[in-house]
Order: sequence, then C-alpha cells, then structure tokens
Amino acid sequence: MTRTSPRLLVLLGLAAAPVGWTVGGIVDTLAVGPPQVPRLTPVLVGFLAALLAVLALAARGWVAERRYDRRIDALVVARLVVLAKASAVFGALAAGGYGGFAALALRESGLFAGSERPVVAALTALAGVAVAVAACWLERSCTVPPRDDEEAPPLAPST
Repeated sequence: MTRTSPRLLVLLGLAAAPVGWTVGGIVDTLAVGPPQVPRLTPVLVGFLAALLAVLALAARGWVAERRYDRRIDALVVARLVVLAKASAVFGALAAGGYGGFAALALRESGLFAGSERPVVAALTALAGVAVAVAACWLERSCTVPPRDDEEAPPLAPST
C-alpha cells in the first residue's frame, strides 16, 4: 500500500473549492436565503483532527516499541492506516468545499456585514486542513520499519 500523496490531497481540495462555491450558489438561488453553516461544524471537524493526532501519537509508540507484535493486534494498526487514508481525503475535500463556500459567502455578504457565514465556513475549512495533516501523520506513524534480521527495501532511484 502506498502513502497518501500530499499532491493528491491538494488537488482534491482545489477541485472541491468550485464545488463548494457552486453548491452554495445553487442553494442560495433556490432557497429563501443563503445556506447557513452550523456553528458546531468547525468544532466537530477540529475534534476529528485532534482525535487523529492522538491516535498518531499512540500508533507511533506502538510501532516504535514493536508492541503490535505482542500486546496489540497488527490488524488494529492496519485499520488505523485505512482510517488515516479515508480521513485525509475527507479533510482535503472538506477544506476545499468549505473554502469555496467561504469565498462565496464573503463575496455576497462581506466580512463586516454582520454575517458569520464566511467566518464559520473558513474555520471549517481550516479544520479540514488540520484533519488532512493529522491523517497523514497517523498514516506515517503506522509505518512499520523492517526488523533487524530483515533486509531493508532498496530506495527508489531518484530521477
């Protein structure tokens, strides 16, 4: 399994930004008013980022001390890798989507017009970036180094 590429996450975020802008515009056109972002959204996405960071610290300890050999099932570490990969994609898409929505809300209402939509959407986008970063950290924390008796895999030639 290969590591999640930061370039892929950036491209996903950039692709999601126009989608957030467009969906926000469509909802604004079809509904009575512009869509609202709940105030709890950046808190929940930030909580996910904090949870992933705590799991990364724990996984790094498990892998560094090779506790997965004895006290922890290796399947748990594998599940953490899958969680990290999915969370990284979610964080990139959330950052891009809410970033696009924040730009639309800022354009329509302005920063000082008394509307909190741009601020809450921007905070959610930042929390999405934090989720993607914490997920990449978790994924790298679960990488098992080769044993001393195993031969290390050769490095890929750089071109």
